[in-house]
Amino acid sequence: MCDGGGGVGGSWFRDSVTKTVGNGKSTFFWTDPWIGGVALAVRFRRLFELSVNKYCTVEDMFGLGWGEEGGAWQWRMRLWDREEELVGECRLLLANVVLQVKTPDCWRWRHDNTRCYSVRSAYDLMTSDHIDTVDATTDMIWHKHVSLKVFILA
Repeated sequence: MCDGGGGVGGSWFRDSVTKTVGNGKSTFFWTDPWIGGVALAVRFRRLFELSVNKYCTVEDMFGLGWGEEGGAWQWRMRLWDREEELVGECRLLLANVVLQVKTPDCWRWRHDNTRCYSVRSAYDLMTSDHIDTVDATTDMIWHKHVSLKVFILA
């Protein structure tokens, strides 16, 4: 249910949290959804496949330099023209990113005004009529994982 491995409810939990980057120490550059709400590994899949620094943090990549001549861009093989264009798009996306040295990274819950996760806010999300994916998750809340005999007896 949380991972969305093709089951009922999709990836509702993963889609309900965002990563807010402060100093970049606990945020993975490619695999965490820290910029634009989508992981860079998803948005720039081909670059992720070719990257040598697959599991570096944002802080590490920033330190190596993700500008034009930055050392963060290390590849397993020479890039084709289309891949070079993707690197340009990624650099443009990162152009305005500024790390805040004294602020730690944190996860934020999108469905509560306090931005803090609670079971109540998750329940409200799954039972509200305002979200398209609610029907499948609502069925899951009330689905009894017991045999019919046990259900009738209860």
